[in-house]
Amino acid sequence: MGMRKKPRYESQGQVYIAEVLDTNAVLKNLSACGLCIESKEFMDIIPHSKYTIDILPEKESNIRPFTVDIESKWIRTKKDRSESGFIIIISPGTSGEEFLNDYLNFLSKHAKMVV
Repeated sequence: MGMRKKPRYESQGQVYIAEVLDTNAVLKNLSACGLCIESKEFMDIIPHSKYTIDILPEKESNIRPFTVDIESKWIRTKKDRSESGFIIIISPGTSGEEFLNDYLNFLSKHAKMVV
């Protein structure tokens, strides 16, 4: 695997995907370009499909929930959990971009970097 272009940080924010019913997942990690979510239940994610995700940052971040568009890149299902990786598709200058940058700034100071 090659080096990541942007720093990626561990996260514990909650996520909800509009197109996936009963999404019960957490944001496992996040970068400016992508994210990984994890659930203890099966998630009906289709690779290379576009979704809209609501991110609810940790309460102590004081960042309100925000929405970004994402595209699925991979899924991994095991007996006790399901993971999925996405790239972030966000229009520059939108509120989603601003909140994402604020959240990444918070994580860079309070969370462990994923290598």
